[in-house]
Formats: sequence, C-alpha cells, structure tokens
Amino acid sequence: MGPSIEAVRDARERSEFLKVPYRLYGKKHPLYVYPLLGQQKAFLDPEKNPFFRHADAQLWVARQGAMPVGRIAAAVDRSSNEYHGEQVGYFGFYEAPGDAEVATGLLETARAWIAGQGMTTMRGPGCFTTNHDALGLLVEGHRNRPAIGMPWQPPYYQEQLESFGLQKAQDLLAWQFHAAGGQPPARMARFARRIGDRQEFTVRPFRMDRFSEEVEIVRGLYYDAWKDNWGFVPMDAEEFHHAAKDMKSMVDPGFLLIAEAGSEPGGEPIGFSMTTPDFNQALFSLKGSLLPFGWLRFLLGKRRIRSARTLLMGVKPQYRRQGVDVMLVHETIRYAATRGIHTGECSWVLADNELMNRTLEKSGATRKNVYRIYERAV
Repeated sequence: MGPSIEAVRDARERSEFLKVPYRLYGKKHPLYVYPLLGQQKAFLDPEKNPFFRHADAQLWVARQGAMPVGRIAAAVDRSSNEYHGEQVGYFGFYEAPGDAEVATGLLETARAWIAGQGMTTMRGPGCFTTNHDALGLLVEGHRNRPAIGMPWQPPYYQEQLESFGLQKAQDLLAWQFHAAGGQPPARMARFARRIGDRQEFTVRPFRMDRFSEEVEIVRGLYYDAWKDNWGFVPMDAEEFHHAAKDMKSMVDPGFLLIAEAGSEPGGEPIGFSMTTPDFNQALFSLKGSLLPFGWLRFLLGKRRIRSARTLLMGVKPQYRRQGVDVMLVHETIRYAATRGIHTGECSWVLADNELMNRTLEKSGATRKNVYRIYERAV
C-alpha cells in the first residue's frame, strides 16, 4: 500500500510533524543538527509569529500505515508577492526517505495546495522565505556539519526535487574564513589600514542599552542594502523586532557592527554586519531538546564554540566600493579572536552577487557550501 499524505490539524500533529527528522536520521547522525523543538513550535504558531499576519501555511505528514515517514509544508506570503508582483507559494520543512513514491506524494500535495491558493509558481525549499532559517537545498558540501541557521539534507533530495520538475532558480553560497593565529588575512589587513588612514567612515558595536533604537537602524539599513536583491522580502517593524527580540539573549554586541559615515562616531549609518557564534557546536549534542539537563549542557558547550557565522551584511548602494564591507569583515575577525574564535562562515550570499563574492574571495575566504532554491510552474 502506498503512503498517505495527511494535513496537520492540531498541536499534537504539529509536534509529530516536527519530530519526523528523528525517524529519518536517528539521534546519532554525525552531521544533522536538530533545531530546538520549542523554537520551531513557536515559529509555526500563528499566535506567536507575526509572519502569519500576512501569510498562510499548511503542514503535511506522510505515513506508511500509522508510521510518519516524511513531511512538507507550504506557505503563501502576501507581502512577498505584493513586493515582487509575483504569485509564488513556498514549500519547505521537506524531509523524506529515499522513496520516490513518498517524495512525489509530498511534493505533489504541496504543489496542489499552492495552485489552489491561486499561485502560479512553487518555490523552495525553505522555512519559508528568504527572511527565515534553513533556506535552500544543500547541493555541495554534504560532508560539512551546517552552521547555525543553515540546513543539512542528504544528497538524494536533489534527485527527488529535480525529478518532480523543479529547476534551479538561484544558488546561495557559504564562504569560510580561517584566521591563522586570530589575525585577519594579510591582504585584508593591509587594505583595512589604507581604509583607516582615509577615515571616511567608522565602525562601532551594537549598543545593547539602546536595543530597540539600534534594531530600527539595522532594519533601515537592511532594506536599503538588500531591496534590489533576488528574493528580498521587506519586514515591517513588528516582524523585524520580533526576530531581533528572539535573538537578544544569544547575541554578543561585539559581533553586531554598524558602519557610520565620517571620521567620528555618530554619523549617518551606512552599513552593518550581524554575526553570531556557531551555536550548532553546542546544540549538536542536545538533539533538539533542552530538557531535562539540556540547558546545562548548552551553557557548558557554549564555552567551547570555536566558530562563528555572519548571517547578514549590507552597505547602502551609494557607499559601496569604498571598503565598508571589507572593514566590517576585518573587525569581525579581530573581535572573534578575543573570544577564541578563529574560523567563521559568511552565509548565505547570492551566487550572482559578484561584488560580495569577489570581495570575500579576495579577502581570503574559500567556498564551503552551495544551497539551491528551486521553482516550477504549478
């Protein structure tokens, strides 16, 4: 008997949906990092996540008999479609065994729902838009454990998606830095000194005592720097502050940098970068749960984190090609060294963002992973 694909209807079934990866990967997988179940439940709760003020979503679980063997979700984000003038439905949270019938059943169910919402295009995988974690399908770098917020999927997923008629829409790159001895690459350091001599801008850390004000500055910079990028979805103040508040207890202000025009602090904000320690190094052993003693293991594991991930970086268009991005990377590496962190990942970067990719490569970064966004007509 073939698989059944069943819509998730209540909190109990949502919990079962979130636990599907445990059945596929087990608790001893060397690479898969289980997200915290509590955070995922909150993300999918329309009462807690302001994303659902402008989006609708549906979740499904695939079963063989009574046994859950796969899952998928789909969403329609009205804000994204209005901004881009598109009719796109996203699919994500995709997990499936190496069974073509299960995979096709899941993807077809999501496709039919998206079409039923009046959309013309199916895009993903993601959870759900470019503003959220776990975006894209890993197509290069399967031997690497993912950094915080980035997905890991088995190689056969690529064949499953492409066999369903999904085609490449965009690739996202992850770049890796190794700072020998905690020092920025020599070429970057020389360039940073030349930039510093000109004193056309300054870089400062985030002011946690003015958190809401700083978040609003970053939100403006994010829009100005990213608004023309493929897949960009603007976030209103409520959604942006909700995401920032969710991260507040985890951030290190020395990793949150704002560039300002002029030789003295207090000038016009012109760029920013947001980096976090790679908490996956501490979360890996928790297998998605902080109970009963996960909090203690997490706190102890945090002390041993030796890598970081730069999640976001942006410079206002009129201030590009002046070294602002290089200086943000340079100062991030320098600060990371004071925390015993000598390795970092910058992800994700659009594959067609030639300026940023060239800057990273010239600064000594190497390409680590490639993640692919797919789409097809419905």
